[in-house]
Amino acid sequence: MIKSKEIDQPRAFVEYNPETETNCVMLTLVPKFSLNVIMSELVFIVDRSGSMGIEPMKKAAQALELLLHSLSEDCYFNVISFGSRYDSLFPKSQLYSEKSLSKALNLAQTMTSNYGGTKIHNVLEWVFKNSRDDMPISVFLITDGRVRDVDEIVELVRENEEKKKDNLRLFSLGIGDSVSHNLVESVARAGKGYAQFVTNDERMDKKVIGMLKNAIKPPIKDYKITWTDIDLLESNEDDKSAISFMSDETESLPFIKIQQAPYIIPPIYTGIRFMAYCILEKNIEPCKTITLKATSHDDRPMVLDIPLDPVTLQGSKIHRLAARKLIQDLDDKKSFIHKHPKNVGKFIPASFVKEHIVKLGKTYNLASKFTSFIAIDERNNEISEVLIKSRTIPQKRNVPQLASQFSTLQSDIELCSMVDVSLNVCGGGFNIMDLVRSGIRSLVPAKSEPKETKEAQSVSRLYSECSLESSESSRSGLYRRKKIGLNIESEFNHKESQIGGVFDDSKSEVNHKESQIENLFRFLELQSFDGKFLSNDSFYKFFYKNDLNDFINLKQEIIKEMGNIGIKEIEEILTTSIALAYLEIIIFKKFKDESELCYEKAVKALKKMVEDEEKEKIIGEKAKEWIKNWVINGK
Repeated sequence: MIKSKEIDQPRAFVEYNPETETNCVMLTLVPKFSLNVIMSELVFIVDRSGSMGIEPMKKAAQALELLLHSLSEDCYFNVISFGSRYDSLFPKSQLYSEKSLSKALNLAQTMTSNYGGTKIHNVLEWVFKNSRDDMPISVFLITDGRVRDVDEIVELVRENEEKKKDNLRLFSLGIGDSVSHNLVESVARAGKGYAQFVTNDERMDKKVIGMLKNAIKPPIKDYKITWTDIDLLESNEDDKSAISFMSDETESLPFIKIQQAPYIIPPIYTGIRFMAYCILEKNIEPCKTITLKATSHDDRPMVLDIPLDPVTLQGSKIHRLAARKLIQDLDDKKSFIHKHPKNVGKFIPASFVKEHIVKLGKTYNLASKFTSFIAIDERNNEISEVLIKSRTIPQKRNVPQLASQFSTLQSDIELCSMVDVSLNVCGGGFNIMDLVRSGIRSLVPAKSEPKETKEAQSVSRLYSECSLESSESSRSGLYRRKKIGLNIESEFNHKESQIGGVFDDSKSEVNHKESQIENLFRFLELQSFDGKFLSNDSFYKFFYKNDLNDFINLKQEIIKEMGNIGIKEIEEILTTSIALAYLEIIIFKKFKDESELCYEKAVKALKKMVEDEEKEKIIGEKAKEWIKNWVINGK
């Protein structure tokens, strides 16, 4: 990937538009600041509607599992599943503990997309009603859906955000190509969080962990940007607009000298690009230095000065971006008109808002819900001839007998989807429903009628095994799935070379010495809720060892540094220090962002156990040496 140098650095530009004779300033930055983690309530709302399907549901469940492992031990949390209905893991958010974590992980590992349609309003209403009042709450909405009542949902979020003031934030993650961007982005804006999107082929772990990192940090408040020497509020109060003798409107558009967009600065988050604009009326010049100010949760001032680029741009591109953001403010009821101190609590006529949107749309040629444009292609009277080439459309082979067999099995589709039946295909998951939808008919040659009947019968047996084998469950990676055994080699052996052994149920051994996402998930299973990595058979087997005696040299080093302490304490220091070294040396190569919170939990746990910074450093270095030798020499 090619990335421009210093693209994330704070920058400010000014553009002059000759048509409107106005300046527009744009401020952009990707902030990087450090704040201490605070105690908070974290609620994860997971879409389990039928549209989620198998793979998206699996990825969402794994992402939830990673989130659960990454929580700090002093937070409260809850998990809500929703579709046409909803249910919560706990009646109220519970303190993060070994017991609550185990229950949540069990839910994540057994999630299926069997909750029907997508209804978000009721579940959000329940979450807000049952949230805690003694700490900030962060809500995570993971969905792939489209809904009709977007406005009602956004209004619900907005009302509760205003009640909670700075103590409610909502983060949303949209999954797939058909997700409603309007829904996902609108609820995040209303909830003072931010939205992210993932495609069907993209993992969501990194993005949800990024959201969690920002959610556990205290909210920043009292944002203010100094664009010019003129005060933003005072500048828009000087001139009273004239009332027309020929208009029946009770209000008319005010003359606004400084238009900041967004008018209310949204929360700024580490690693998330922040952009703000300001349109300055004729003869108003911007400051040479744009200043961004805010206040931390403990009332400490935060200040950033950004020099204005000395080159004035010409055109209307930045103006249009600013105008689009102004229209968005008006739609979200967060504009200068709605939030000005003199207008708070007053009724703002819809016609007044519409008039302002229309004015912006016409001035800057922007489409909105009240403005649209017709493009006219002016042509001459010359007639031109275009040669249209024909193309051949390949026809599917007709296999009537097998097709009829499929039609008789349609009633079984819902039953099979409810038990989450999977085949182990080339080391991955393959669902019987995917087999049907992808057209198993393409695997069957169109020969004589008896042959087709036989193959159709084998497909019927395949379905019958769905219910026979569903009680035999096994775990693959972090996602528990039902497996079925199939023996169709005799029916389809002529296709085996083309399929590439697709029904081979053999497992390949995973190399834990490589940075793979599967290794991260399996390794984090070994971590306790408080950050420690416990001494047990699972831990030793992960490193291909039998017991603690296989770490004898490192064990002696720990005893040398720590002196006379209990064997259990020595074991936990050893396993946790090795785990930290493994994460740092192996996993961080590709998955640092995903594993960083779990790493920080382990660091805190080791500090508590060792209680000496110098000793902790020595033990850490010895553990890194062990990991390096283990990788290179297998020792």
